[in-house]
Amino acid sequence: MTRWLPASAGDRVRWAAVAVLAIVAVSIPPVANWYEDFTLGDFSSKFAIFLASSAVVLALWAMSYNLMLGYTGMVSFAHAAYFGIGAYVVALGSKHFHLPVLEALVLSPVIGAAFGLVSGIIALRAARLYFSLLTLAISQVLFAIAYQWYSFTGGDNGVHGLDIPDAISTYAPQYFFVLGVTVFCVLLMYGLVRSPWGAALLAIRENRERARSIGINVKRYEVSVYTIAAAFAAVAGGLFAIVQQYAQPEMLYWTENATPVVITLLGGLGTFLGPAVGALIYVVLQQYITTSSTFKLYFDITLGVIVLAIVLAAPGGLVSLPALFMRLRGRFRRGEPDQAVAESRGEAIRMLDVQKAVLAEAIHAAELETGAGLLKLEGVSKRFGGLRAVEDVSLEVRQGDRHAIIGPNGAGKSTLFNLITGRLKPSSGRIWFEGREITGKPVHSIARAGIGRAFQITSIFPRLTVRENLQYAMLAHRGLTARPFGIASRIFRDEAMTLLEAVGLGAYADLPAGQLSHGDQRAIELAISLALGSKLILLDEPTAGMSPFETQKAMELVRRIATERKLTLLFSEHDMEVVFGTARTVTVMHQGRILVQGTPEQVRRNPEVQKVYLGELDVEEFSA
Repeated sequence: MTRWLPASAGDRVRWAAVAVLAIVAVSIPPVANWYEDFTLGDFSSKFAIFLASSAVVLALWAMSYNLMLGYTGMVSFAHAAYFGIGAYVVALGSKHFHLPVLEALVLSPVIGAAFGLVSGIIALRAARLYFSLLTLAISQVLFAIAYQWYSFTGGDNGVHGLDIPDAISTYAPQYFFVLGVTVFCVLLMYGLVRSPWGAALLAIRENRERARSIGINVKRYEVSVYTIAAAFAAVAGGLFAIVQQYAQPEMLYWTENATPVVITLLGGLGTFLGPAVGALIYVVLQQYITTSSTFKLYFDITLGVIVLAIVLAAPGGLVSLPALFMRLRGRFRRGEPDQAVAESRGEAIRMLDVQKAVLAEAIHAAELETGAGLLKLEGVSKRFGGLRAVEDVSLEVRQGDRHAIIGPNGAGKSTLFNLITGRLKPSSGRIWFEGREITGKPVHSIARAGIGRAFQITSIFPRLTVRENLQYAMLAHRGLTARPFGIASRIFRDEAMTLLEAVGLGAYADLPAGQLSHGDQRAIELAISLALGSKLILLDEPTAGMSPFETQKAMELVRRIATERKLTLLFSEHDMEVVFGTARTVTVMHQGRILVQGTPEQVRRNPEVQKVYLGELDVEEFSA
């Protein structure tokens, strides 16, 4: 249930929690009946079972919302609408169309998914905050329809008096029916989040731009998870209608979206079982507070204070408490490392073998001759209003070359990289890769074509393990992230370890990537590009923020990997020692245009280049 424990301890906690939840869920009706007999009727077993049914329904609803918020990072204010749609499908199907309740329940995820798909496509045309606002508008539109359509939905009165089958009309059978449907849905969701499809969601949550750059069509996956979450929310709404025997428009109102959010935060955001635990706690708190003479008038305030306290004390929710306990215990036990604070300190970069880098280049020297044109730019320009960031750039990068793009700040180097990788569309001009035009194609398509990139500001998946960073890149590049079955963490495991060993990070395979040192994170970026099978790797200032020693080691790594794997490099760099020690072709940009291009020696001696760099570098240093 947590990524911060050693695998064995994490598995023990996870399966212990599953066992406890299963025992509690199955034992509620018999224990409630026994307790009623024990208290001679002072305790109502029927009401207890009814509350348990409500908790199970809320658990399914919150877990469906967690697919979006916890696993993909999407904040939607329309999830209550799909919950309400599910309830109305069951209620209206029974009332107006005389469908058996169970048949209407089967229909609810289909209708919910249809509404989710259409509204998701509309809402996801906007980004982030505007996406959330559009979902809020969608929720209000659906609420208004349900509230005012008296002839069909019953208006503000809703739909009451459903015809419940005799087999599930009493409390205990109804509870086990609701529990069975929920367990079935939970197993489906569990399979999804562990699959390659679920891996794509985690990548999107961690870093949308990096997810796009490894070949994931972010919008497509966001639409799919939005639709699937709506379908499961509709099932929860249908179960609600069976338990409560009504559906009313207030269920669709935008303020109801706070319920799954609060439940998820209580249990644990981004954990699979967290919302289930949160639902149980929520129902217990709600019952206690609303029946208390002291707090019943202040339910929202009291609940808010409790949620705030839990979030501050245990940001991972209630399910993170065992992990926190084990971490604290580890600090006081001699010889047991604290896994939560373990980090690399650049050991991987520091331990790289200089001689191995030199030897690799010597062995493959005969193969270092540049070949046919791999990347070609013809008259490429990019304007932002009146600003000409890139102007009429024509450039060719040949296969096997190590091609540097240099120039003062503002020369247009990063903009040029963004044009090549699809993050920006050219105002004019054309770009080819391996003879195929890629001008204006989306980022994920260009990544799959064989162009990898390391960003100027380190861009990885910080909360995923070092190995998962590579595994998910491999899944995306090979088109497997659309697969909704299988276990993503077991696919390409050995290949990922081989790459990690190649870049010196094998010992940190199970460490969250965000805990690597800056230099080692740069190594991970290079490894991600290798995991993509990239033929051309773009490095945007690969040594930015590194010490001189780390810079030397990092570039030794780049040269060795590029030589051994016969890669083509296109990189920009301000450190002239790095440029002239690595590049075989150098292109100098100034004010968005190409000033000169040639071998390092030709560029080093060019008077125009020296004039451009005056003030930034000493002429003696540049021409030394």
